[in-house]
Amino acid sequence: MAGQQFQYDDSGNTFLYFLTSFVGLIVIPATYYLWPRDQNSEQVRLKTIRHVYRSCLWYQLKSIKPQQNIVPTVKKVVLLLGWAVFLFLAYKVSKTDREYQEYNPYEILSLDPGATLSEIKKQYRLLSLKYHPDKGGDDAMFMKIAKAYEALTDDESRRNWEEYGNPDGPQATHFGIALPAWIVDQKNSMLVLLVYGLAFMVILPVVVGSWWYKSIRYSGDQILIRTTQIYTYFVYKTRNMDMKRLIMVLAGASEFDPQYNKDATSRPADNILIPQLIREIGGINLKKNEPPLTCPYSLKSRVLLLAHLSRMQIPETLKEDQQFILKKCPALLQEMVNVICQLIIMARSREEQFKIKTIRDLVSMKESDRRLLLSFLEDSSYEELVSVLGSFPHVTMEVKPQVLDDEDSNNITVGSLVTVLVTLKRQTMAEVFEKEQSACSAEDQPVEEGDVASKEEDDDVSDKGSDSEDEDTNRDSQSDGSDKDSDRENDDKHGKDDEAEWQELQQSIQRKDRALLETKSKVTHPVYSLYFPEEKNKDFFNKMIVFISQSAHLCQLLTYLNTMSTTLSENSIPGF
Repeated sequence: MAGQQFQYDDSGNTFLYFLTSFVGLIVIPATYYLWPRDQNSEQVRLKTIRHVYRSCLWYQLKSIKPQQNIVPTVKKVVLLLGWAVFLFLAYKVSKTDREYQEYNPYEILSLDPGATLSEIKKQYRLLSLKYHPDKGGDDAMFMKIAKAYEALTDDESRRNWEEYGNPDGPQATHFGIALPAWIVDQKNSMLVLLVYGLAFMVILPVVVGSWWYKSIRYSGDQILIRTTQIYTYFVYKTRNMDMKRLIMVLAGASEFDPQYNKDATSRPADNILIPQLIREIGGINLKKNEPPLTCPYSLKSRVLLLAHLSRMQIPETLKEDQQFILKKCPALLQEMVNVICQLIIMARSREEQFKIKTIRDLVSMKESDRRLLLSFLEDSSYEELVSVLGSFPHVTMEVKPQVLDDEDSNNITVGSLVTVLVTLKRQTMAEVFEKEQSACSAEDQPVEEGDVASKEEDDDVSDKGSDSEDEDTNRDSQSDGSDKDSDRENDDKHGKDDEAEWQELQQSIQRKDRALLETKSKVTHPVYSLYFPEEKNKDFFNKMIVFISQSAHLCQLLTYLNTMSTTLSENSIPGF
């Protein structure tokens, strides 16, 4: 009976296969994710949006030719070295001789498979004369020829070769382990044990532990848990929060504290520059002790925010810190909205000559009226303003409430779990109002075809009068088949309804599966922000006085957003 034998790779051939696969599993994904992206596409994108965003700070910062950064070069060099090692190992593997070769007596005798017995004997005589040891031939080759001849002529040897691949019958099974023999050598046992202990008992626990203790400090939106706790405490402490208090609480985020965020910096010059800005701004109470809102990092963040809102010129040493704070503010404001769950901002409007209260009103005006209203602007500024107004979003929403997994999904009863399917479509205001103005201009044009249409209607009425007499004569003849046709139509209608309901159920299941697996992109249109230092994408919150479901944060609306759903419980409040 064949046994099993384990052996390590003394030659290193099998270890090359393992090493090549291991290097390939690292190099190929690393190249896909870490190879520096081409900057030409970004430059083309900046050129296309220049007429709208050229005055924005983030656009000016991106348009500045970036300084030579050594990081992309280092990435390319490391990845190319990895590919060189991978190709070298692949080349070595391709040149490695196979240790195991299938035993083929026809190949040893230089015969085609299926040769006759006479051809085998003839070839054996020729080769035996050539490789016989007594005539100066190769002894090993002669033994191979004799064994191959026996495997093809002897019945038992041939049967063993056909069943087991060897004329001698079943052999011991050899398993090669893809590790070099020096690893299990007795001389290197202490060194190997030290490396294993260092890797699995020191390095691995340290890496996993540092990652874990760092990740538990942040929420799912990469906001420090401490910041969320600070916002929650002060929001419930101050129910009626004015703008001054809001900025104070916003500046108390731990993202601005060097103790919790290494990107936040504190310089000795801040002790001189910050008090000067406090005196220039005025109205900042320094006597109130309310940590962490009165800590040095929070006070610095608050002063720089107020200086930004006041459009004050600050020293160059503080501009970098101000831009860092401004880049963090959108995510922190989002977190405040999540904490508060309700953010209502009431805006006051002035009564003007044209009663312009919203941006939509300004866009929908006639070109002459709008130019008259903004006559104080120069032509270049006015054109830029019109371009910006035209790029503002106009979002339409379709809502379909239903009860899933119910026979009559459109019938909503008390206590039902209602799923609201929402479909959003985004257009620019320029596109919408161009269509409306073209439609209005078409309606305002004098239509001479109206008389013709009225005449055609009169002719239709006269034709209907004549046709009614014919219908009366044929009504009796059609009454017999009307019942059968109506029954057939009802059956077809119910069949179509069942098929439509089944298709809708399948689509809802597919939507749920896609929602679980897909990664939502956050790429959308940029915001026109003059003094914000970083490109900011547009996202939306539905402003409601009463929330009956969890608020949805939309950050991937380019032109059309496929149906999304939210679930709420039906109650007895009218209108909900």
